[in-house]
Amino acid sequence: MSGESWYSTIIREAVEGTSAADAVNAVMPGGMAVAGAVKAAADAAVGLGAVGSWSFDREEIEAIIADWKELAEQLGEDRAAFNAFQSTVIKSPSEDAPTNGFVRALAEGVSGLDNSNYSMVQYTHSFIEKLESAMKGIGQQDEEGASALGSGTVGES
Repeated sequence: MSGESWYSTIIREAVEGTSAADAVNAVMPGGMAVAGAVKAAADAAVGLGAVGSWSFDREEIEAIIADWKELAEQLGEDRAAFNAFQSTVIKSPSEDAPTNGFVRALAEGVSGLDNSNYSMVQYTHSFIEKLESAMKGIGQQDEEGASALGSGTVGES
């Protein structure tokens, strides 16, 4: 990976009009996008007055959706682990103030992780829905374009 930060790379790619799949793959090993990173970079690019466009084709958007669904699955596994931990009774090994404070901080920390995970799950599912909607739009545009061109058979009028 180059010395350029992932954030700068995504902004540069947005300005240059590179496809979203290329932008994600350029900065994320295996193409796995971190929740919100692409959106934050795109928002920053717009805020900086960047011009350009994101382009998708059906195969690219399917691959990105698969990556985001994998991320959603991993977040679900994390959520299950947090819930399992929170459902266990955390009992302090002793009743002294430092130990009780540590156990309380531990419970609050896990609760904070759970809240953060919940937000990431919501964002991820929302983004997947938007990508799927975009993919349907691409399919409809392709079908409309194909029907406008006709059958394409030589010799027919």
